[in-house]
Amino acid sequence: MDIRDADTAELRRLKTMIDGELGRRQTLATAEKQATELNTAYLAASGVAQGDPWRQPTSAVDAYPLDWTVEHDGKSWVSLVAANVWMPGESGWREVVEDGGVPEYVAPTGAHDAYNTGDRVMFDDAEYVALQDGLVWSPAEYPAGWEKQA
Repeated sequence: MDIRDADTAELRRLKTMIDGELGRRQTLATAEKQATELNTAYLAASGVAQGDPWRQPTSAVDAYPLDWTVEHDGKSWVSLVAANVWMPGESGWREVVEDGGVPEYVAPTGAHDAYNTGDRVMFDDAEYVALQDGLVWSPAEYPAGWEKQA
């Protein structure tokens, strides 16, 4: 079909569909960034700062954004997901350690906090390195996915 052959009603219908699709794509392209900015601004306005002690969020609006850091149980943690409402050490967080340090293994609860190639963990008093992406099993449960360090 040549667009020049379409009548005015058909052109308006096509324009409405095109405008709707362009708006949908724009929303998908920008929503995550906008939500993170709004979430971060809300936390700041509420007096919550990076590195503060963890507190239980009450909803998505005061949840922790991706890469936010908190202190919990004497450790520093970084959020692995946007809108994180989980407690550090349970899901969605990774322990932050000093240069050269290795965090304790925390059992992932899904793909969002799985270990990836090169991740280092302490497990049963030994250091291990992940040999593949998406590891959700411990070195004991899936030894082929981990390399024990000397």
